[in-house]
Amino acid sequence: MEIVEIVESNLVAPSEETPKERQWLSNLDITISPTIYTSLIYLYKFNGDPDFFSVPTIKAALAKALVLFYPLAGRVAADKDGRFEIDCTGEGALFVVAQSKLTLGDLKDYQPSIENRKLFVPDFKSETPPLLMLQITFLESRDVVLGASFNHCIVDAHSDFHFMQTFSSIARGNASSVPPPLLDRALLRARAPPLVSSNHPEHRHVEYLKSVGYTGLYPPFICTILKLSKDQIDHLKSISCRRGSSDTISTFQAVSAHIWKCLCLARNLAPDKESHLLFPVQVRSRISPPLPKYYLGNSCTCGLVSAKVSEVVEFIPQRISEAVGQIDDAYVRESIDYLEVADKESLSRRFGMTEYDLSISSWLSMPCYDADFGYGEPDFMTVTDTGIGGIAFLIKNPGKDQGISVLVGLEIETMKQFKAIFYDFN
Repeated sequence: MEIVEIVESNLVAPSEETPKERQWLSNLDITISPTIYTSLIYLYKFNGDPDFFSVPTIKAALAKALVLFYPLAGRVAADKDGRFEIDCTGEGALFVVAQSKLTLGDLKDYQPSIENRKLFVPDFKSETPPLLMLQITFLESRDVVLGASFNHCIVDAHSDFHFMQTFSSIARGNASSVPPPLLDRALLRARAPPLVSSNHPEHRHVEYLKSVGYTGLYPPFICTILKLSKDQIDHLKSISCRRGSSDTISTFQAVSAHIWKCLCLARNLAPDKESHLLFPVQVRSRISPPLPKYYLGNSCTCGLVSAKVSEVVEFIPQRISEAVGQIDDAYVRESIDYLEVADKESLSRRFGMTEYDLSISSWLSMPCYDADFGYGEPDFMTVTDTGIGGIAFLIKNPGKDQGISVLVGLEIETMKQFKAIFYDFN
């Protein structure tokens, strides 16, 4: 038997007839390649229920959830001008059942990696793969690993977790507990005519990448999860206060500043060169009028902080605070307009990074563990890997634990140095 053996693999269509239509994608959607998926891992401990993760129950719940989220049962297509859109075909999501000789003990020190993603998250070899792919893996210890993979061109993490809330609520017989998604992406159309400043951060970052000869090629990387307790987070926040800052520093700002500092030191970057911190920012509450909470689609713009390496290693959370504060309706609208007028070469560099760059995604406000299928919340969840080096995710820990997990992907040698200094808070 392989480490993980596939028992069943099929497409699950919506349980009711859904609209067959083409849906427009916003600029925040189409600048993400349709080949990129956000893949999540959930681990559930066996609770003694003989019907623990009943496959018919889970499959039926998926079919019902796809009625509400019917765009996820479709496929990515292109309109007559080559612009990506959703073809709501109703073909369905990929659903895989697997079994494994692994036990809960084997996954005790689970580390994100491409190899582990291949074990627990399904793949589909096709030019038009499903937009949602799920795999339930029954371990020899009767525990379950649930892998979920969402097409990032169609939905962001906020929408991913909304789907998981709905899917799991239906499975446990509480279908009405989560509001349905809003499917109108026209709320994020560009202005007519677009209004863009050459000083907008996204434009500046693309021009910077052009100037340094960015190639889009990245060295091999590995991932790890590093935990921070509430006391350690509070200590990081206090450093800023001791240095005379009057700003209230958030967990995201304090931890991001620390990661940025450690990265610059681990990569031994030149002190006089400029480093850049990129971070996705949810725009739902930052635009006017606000986007509905349950908007389905990508709703993040890119925040950017630039500073000399010599400044970054002195720990500068207040600079991150200032950058976050600048992201308002005008900023978001200009971002969308920039994506409307930018050429294909510029758009291909939108998320590009060099060794002087770092990207941090905060999932601290996300309902990461709200995925109870009737057998209790997961004991562990994580994103499967970072895709490239120089990317980190901040994820809250489960239950009453007030600490967080830092999932970071770095080049192999850089990771050794990074881990050696990460818990040095001086």
